[in-house]
Amino acid sequence: MIFKWGKKDKDNQPHHKEAQSSGKADLSADQSETQSEADAPKPDIANDKPDGFVENAVAMATGLSLVDAHYPGHDPIDYYGNGGFRFGDYSHQGSLIFLPSGTRRWDIISPDDFSQEAFAQVFAEADNIEILLIGSGPTLVPVKPELKAKFRKAGIISDVMDTGAAVRTLNILLAEERAVAAAILAVD
Repeated sequence: MIFKWGKKDKDNQPHHKEAQSSGKADLSADQSETQSEADAPKPDIANDKPDGFVENAVAMATGLSLVDAHYPGHDPIDYYGNGGFRFGDYSHQGSLIFLPSGTRRWDIISPDDFSQEAFAQVFAEADNIEILLIGSGPTLVPVKPELKAKFRKAGIISDVMDTGAAVRTLNILLAEERAVAAAILAVD
């Protein structure tokens, strides 16, 4: 899930001390608060499927908001570790894939899962990718030669490295405005 870091808007909070001291209740503030709470998505704790709503309960409690698992920007990664990443105003638990079309959740958890299907989005956007960085987790784990050959055939230079090196290299190439993509496994 990708979460957006939000700031609580103190100006829109009801001022109970002012309402108590004047003897009047601020009904408009209370009504708007109730209405926004009713509109907020509720966590689905009865469902065992990983649909994001259980994670959303944590997000709502901490002032974060859940957004679609696609971020159209290309911000550098500010932080990685603890099973996730932070970039721009967003935080994500799990692996990520950075493409010309934006950043998305990548449902790959191990280098053993590297396959042509795992990189289908990369192949779909191959015309706009010069370099593909593959962060293979805490250690460098090479991709299979046949997969590397498919990247080459698609006109993509692929470079496998551990996740930390992939993050640092991605940030440099983004700053240079290169046609870079990255598929990066989350690390603890």
